[in-house]
This record gives sequence, structure tokens and C-alpha cells, in this order.
Amino acid sequence: MPTSTAARLIERRGALRAARRTQGGFTLIELGLVLLIISVVVAVIVPRFRDQSHAEMLAHTRKLATIFRFLQQEAILNGRVYRLTFDLDQQRYSVSSAEEGNDSSFRTESGVFSRPVALPASLQIADVDVPMISGKLYEGVTFTQFYPDGYVEPTVVHFDNGQEVYTLYIPDGLTGRAYVASGYLDLGTHG
Repeated sequence: MPTSTAARLIERRGALRAARRTQGGFTLIELGLVLLIISVVVAVIVPRFRDQSHAEMLAHTRKLATIFRFLQQEAILNGRVYRLTFDLDQQRYSVSSAEEGNDSSFRTESGVFSRPVALPASLQIADVDVPMISGKLYEGVTFTQFYPDGYVEPTVVHFDNGQEVYTLYIPDGLTGRAYVASGYLDLGTHG
């Protein structure tokens, strides 16, 4: 008889386990794993939504650095002076070029890089420093010129989104190379 009692107990345990499985409930371990997976996904995804203004600022700063390189090459190839104008009151910038034989009369350029660019409301140009033209300005209009010999006026532009600042700068007018750095860099270029 003892073996038949043991067999019945084993049979009952198996039946209870089968009944639990068919009820469709979750164990604490399963619930814990699901919560862990959800929290990892949220931890990865949510900061990306908050960093949208950061990405926007970085994209505009890099776009402007590309425009600087493009205008330097255009000035060399076309043999005329180009101007990148910053309107700090309107928070926009645009490209113009000198009319042939007249370096004092500029006309608006056409093309992909030449369309006026208005910054989104979440981003602003905090200041522009062009020491040879106007020095550091927080408002008004200033410009950087690109010459046919490849020279670019040293310039510092600070972008601000209210949380952080990025700096675009051209420290050496002979190379005209534009650099982008995180933070507010004051290169001491005031004249």
C-alpha cells in the first residue's frame, strides 16, 4: 500500500501542475522579466525624445560648417567674393555674392546651400564674432566673407538651445577650416 499512496501523491501533483498551466496565469519571475524588459526599452527610448533639441542644434551647426566649406570652394572656383550674412534679430542666415568686378555690391545667391535658413524657435544664434568686420555681436546683422584666394574671415558662431551651447569656429582664415565644438568657446578673437 505505501507505494500506491506515493504513486497517488505524484499523480495528484502532476494533475495540479497541469491545472495551473491551463489556467494561463503568470509567475512572479515571468512578470519580473516583462517589467525589466519594459524598463530597459523606456530607459533607451525616452532620452532620445528629450535630446531632439540637442540633435537639432548639432544638425544646424554641422550644416553651417558645411556651408562654410562650400562657400570657400565656390569663391575659389568662381573667382568672386561670397558673403554669409547672419541676421541675429531674425535668427536666420543667407548667402550672397559680389557682382563681377564690384566687390561692394552683393546679390542673393540661388541654389541648395544659398537659400536663406531660418532657425527653429527652439534654437538660436547667441552671438557671432567676426573680429575683422564687426567684432562680437548679440543682435543686428553681420557677415563673413569668402575670397577667391581661399581666405575666409575668422569667425565664431555660438548656437544655443536653452540647455547647452555649440560653437562653430574658423580660427585660421588661410585654411578656412570650420570646426564644431560642444560648449561656449571664446577664442579671444575680439579686435
